[in-house]
Amino acid sequence: MDNLTLSDINSPIVSIIVPIYNVEAYLRQCIDSILSQSLQQIEVILIDDGSPDGCPALVDEYATKDSRIVAVHQPNGGYGKAVNHGISLACGKYIGIVEPDDFIEADMYAELYSLAERNQADVAKGWFYDFLDTAQKRYTKPSTCLLSSVEGSFRVSDHPELIQMHPSIWSAIYRKDFLIEHNIKFTEAPGAGWTDNLFQVQTLCLAQRISFINKPLYHWRRVNEVAADDLKDYRIPFLRSDEIHDWLKKNNLYKHYILEQLYIRELAYILIVSRIKQIDNFSDCCQRIKNMIRRMDKAIVKSTPLNLKMRKAYMLCAISPAFFIFTRRLRRKLRRK
Repeated sequence: MDNLTLSDINSPIVSIIVPIYNVEAYLRQCIDSILSQSLQQIEVILIDDGSPDGCPALVDEYATKDSRIVAVHQPNGGYGKAVNHGISLACGKYIGIVEPDDFIEADMYAELYSLAERNQADVAKGWFYDFLDTAQKRYTKPSTCLLSSVEGSFRVSDHPELIQMHPSIWSAIYRKDFLIEHNIKFTEAPGAGWTDNLFQVQTLCLAQRISFINKPLYHWRRVNEVAADDLKDYRIPFLRSDEIHDWLKKNNLYKHYILEQLYIRELAYILIVSRIKQIDNFSDCCQRIKNMIRRMDKAIVKSTPLNLKMRKAYMLCAISPAFFIFTRRLRRKLRRK
C-alpha cells in the first residue's frame, strides 16, 4: 500500500454497507467506529430503510461531515433489500456489512483487506465479540469459534465447519466481482428475517479462496440473552432452511460434508424455536419441525458429531416435537425460578 497514487487514495478499497432501521440509540457509536478505521480508503453507504425514529436525520448529519459517506433513504423493505441496494451502489473492490446497532475494531478493515489481498481471497473473514447489552447483564467476550486461524486460502470442503458456525456475515469482506459473477444477493424478506443465513452458505460454497483469521474484530450487540426472544416468527428458521436446501440442490452442492454441517445448524434452529415464549400456531410449528427432521438423511445424521443436546433433540423430535417443546419450555421456567 506504500505506492498508492492520488487516484487510489480517492477511490474506496472497501465499501461498507450499513442497513439502518430504528436504532437511533446505537447508530452514532456504529458510524463513529467505521469512520475511525485505520484503513482510510473506504466508502460508507448508509441505507435508511424507512426508519421511523431519528436515524434519517443522523444519516444526513454524518453525510455532511464526511465525503466518504453515501446517504440513501428508501421506503422500508427489510434488511435484505437494503443490503442489496447497497451492493448495487458500491464502488469498492470489496464489500463489508456492519449492522447499525454494532460497532467494530479500528483495524478491522485494514486487517481483512490485507488478508484478502495477500491470499487473493473471494471471502476474507475474521471473528467477533459477543456483546450482551441488557438491563440485567452486560458483558463482552470472544464468541466461540470452531476454527483456528488458517494460513493461506482454502475452500469450504477443507473446513466445512464454517457452515455450522454463526453466520456472522458482517465479520468478513467479500470481493464485489465475486458476488456479481455468481449473482449472490440477500433474500428480500420483511424485517431482518435471518436473511444472512443463505448469503453465508452461498458465499462459502461458491468461493474458490476463503481466508480466515480467528481474531475478534467486530462487536455483535445482543439485547436479549436468550436467542429465542429475538425471534418474532417461528416460521423464519424453517423458511431460511428450505431456501438453503433448494439452492444447494439447484447448484449441485447437495454434498455429504455440507449436509452434515447443515443438519447441525438446523438442530440449533429447532432448539431456538423450542424456547419461543408464544407460538401462534403450535400444530404448524410441530409439523415444520417434523418435516425438517424427516428431511435429514439418517446415515449422515448418524455420522455427524452432534453434542448430547442436539442428539436428544433429533431423537425426541422424530417421535414428538410437541413433547420436546413442552419439556424445553418447562426447563426454562424452572431455571427462572
